[in-house]
Amino acid sequence: MSIYRLWLAIDASLSRSWVAQRLRLCRDQPPEKGGGTLEWVVIAAIVFLLAVAVGAKITQVVNENMNKIG
Repeated sequence: MSIYRLWLAIDASLSRSWVAQRLRLCRDQPPEKGGGTLEWVVIAAIVFLLAVAVGAKITQVVNENMNKIG
């Protein structure tokens, strides 16, 4: 069997495989619009809430120890 025939056999079997079909489906679909933006909005909201929580805790500690500071 020549290398050419072997390569054709491998190519034919790969083109029918599940992985090749899945890659073809992913390639043919249009890219998501707004998906990246939504993810960044969620991440920014989480970071903002964490910053507010840390700020509130720091304010609470400072207010509790205000008499000791001054």
